[in-house]
Amino acid sequence: MGTRRDSEMRKANQFIRGMLLAALIGLAVQAHGQGCSLCKDATAGSSPKAREGLRRAILVLGIPAGAIFLAVLVIARNSQPRQIEPSSGQRPSPGSNR
Repeated sequence: MGTRRDSEMRKANQFIRGMLLAALIGLAVQAHGQGCSLCKDATAGSSPKAREGLRRAILVLGIPAGAIFLAVLVIARNSQPRQIEPSSGQRPSPGSNR
C-alpha cells in the first residue's frame, strides 16, 4: 500500500513541477528584449515590412533552437547512468551478457 502512496506523491510532485515550469515560461513571454543598439539601428532605418521580417526571423531561428535544447534536456533526464563493472583486465565483447 505504501508504493501506491509513493506513486501518487510522485505524480503530484511532477504536476507541481510542470505547473511551475509553465508559469516560468509564461512569465518569460512577457519579458522585454535586451534592446542592443545594433538591433535598434537595423530596425529603425528599415521599412515596416522589413521590421516584420526581422521579427519573424527571430521566431524562425529561435523556435528550432529552443526545441533542440528541450529535446536534449528530456533525453538527458530519461537516460540511465552507466553501470561500471569492476575491471578484470578484459573488456567484454559486445555480444556477451556480462
